[in-house]
Amino acid sequence: MKKKKAFMLSLLLVVTLVFVGCSQVNNNLSEPNNTNSGEESTSKPAEETIKITAYMSSFGDDPKETELYKLWKEKMEAYIGKKLDIEWIYVNSDDYPEKVKLTLASGDTPDIMSGVKDAEVMFQFGNQGSLLDIAPYLDEYAPNYKAYLESTKFSDKSMYTPEGKMFFFGDGFRNDTGLAGSAYPALYRFDVFQKHNIKVPENWDEFYDAAVKLKELYPDSYPVNSQEWPKFIDALALSNHTKSDIYWNGEKYVYGPTEESFKEGLMYIRKLYDEKLLDPEFLSQSQDQLKAKVTTGKSFMLPLAWAGWWEQYSVPDQGVSWGAAVNPKNEKYGDQWVLGPALLGHTIYANYGVMVSKNTKYPELIVKMLDYQYSDEMIDLMHWGVEGKTYQVVDGKKEFINKNGDWQEKKDLNGDGTTRQGFVFAPQNYSTDYIAYKKVQFFAKGQFEEMRPQEGMGKFTNSETAIAPYEQAPVIRLSKEDEAKKSQIMTAVQTYMDENIYKFLLGERDLSEWDAFKKELSEIGDYQSIVDMMNAQVSK
Repeated sequence: MKKKKAFMLSLLLVVTLVFVGCSQVNNNLSEPNNTNSGEESTSKPAEETIKITAYMSSFGDDPKETELYKLWKEKMEAYIGKKLDIEWIYVNSDDYPEKVKLTLASGDTPDIMSGVKDAEVMFQFGNQGSLLDIAPYLDEYAPNYKAYLESTKFSDKSMYTPEGKMFFFGDGFRNDTGLAGSAYPALYRFDVFQKHNIKVPENWDEFYDAAVKLKELYPDSYPVNSQEWPKFIDALALSNHTKSDIYWNGEKYVYGPTEESFKEGLMYIRKLYDEKLLDPEFLSQSQDQLKAKVTTGKSFMLPLAWAGWWEQYSVPDQGVSWGAAVNPKNEKYGDQWVLGPALLGHTIYANYGVMVSKNTKYPELIVKMLDYQYSDEMIDLMHWGVEGKTYQVVDGKKEFINKNGDWQEKKDLNGDGTTRQGFVFAPQNYSTDYIAYKKVQFFAKGQFEEMRPQEGMGKFTNSETAIAPYEQAPVIRLSKEDEAKKSQIMTAVQTYMDENIYKFLLGERDLSEWDAFKKELSEIGDYQSIVDMMNAQVSK
């Protein structure tokens, strides 16, 4: 009887506790906690916060103060499932290369650091143990970056050490336009060409004929001119498929200035010079001096120039109108190469990028974060911004919103035009780079059409043949001793070459002495031994 009574009391106690507990849960669901209003319940486990330090190259305003930074941080935190407490250390881009070397040498390295242009510096400190080898993390934590590597020619040689180590995320570049555009077309004064019914040149023979005609019409002019950079000789080198230095020709490294195609380019320029079709100051004038000539009817043709100059060269109220066209081609060598082409697809450049400290507490997490910057989602955010605020979709294509022509919408989201977001250097995006250029009258295939210069260069050149082989060459990693040898020999050779090229162009030395010049060049320095050394590295 006592046992039965005790059992009944125990059962009553359990029921009472359950009832009270349920009532308390219901009360908690229906009544917010007044001491924690607007925040998550304290009964929920706190989200983990990761604290890291980022040492970045700075190009403009403080990114942390922009709306785009807040969006970037939100997406990054959602992707990794953790909160981020980032200490950002920004260094002016001009000072950064030297300061980051001191930081790396100190041994007290931040978790994440901007890369530098000289990849050898990153390989050096990586081999010394300052940087994380990210290669073992690629398969599991970096699918986006790995896809970039796999679509980049010679990435196995340019991004890895001989032992298979990788010490930095390379500089990414996305071009989903299908066009290998260039910001360096030819520029012509179209109002003069149209007034006199002169054909806009498509090859060097037509270029010469146009110059002769303009000289007849304007005898006090020098119809042809050239910028400080790119140089006139660069235009001929591109059309003649050569270069004024050691370069990769698609099969091996060669020394361009000793090739017959390079000499042919010099002969063409010399012909223009001798016939007073080319400004005699084309090698020494400043950009301001050139601008004064092209805006006052002293010159009408630039075979290779930065596209943005057409607007500064035009004087609308005086009828001076400059436009763009594809650079002249040499029919002997086929389609011309273009300067600074936008490589197609997803590409990695073996420079800049981002480094990770060997001492970081979170290698997997940081590799995952850096990889996310190579995703289409993050690239679109960082370069296009927010739909409805900075861009809109028209006929299935993104277009920036620029109501007043001052790009205020982009500035409101991301500060000034040079501000770089995220872990610098994050991948670049070609379609948002070129779209900021103004449209220009572009001539091709017998007609004028208004478009951005890069669009014209991409549309009217063959994307498969416009890209010079050296734009996707295997990167050579020489030993410290071999690099010093190369520098010593090639500095002397290039200096002598430059001095004599100017003499050939200005008539101070006759081109009949070309073979003698090549012999002199080999005596100044054994450039062929450097070429052979580089090719030996490729074959390894």
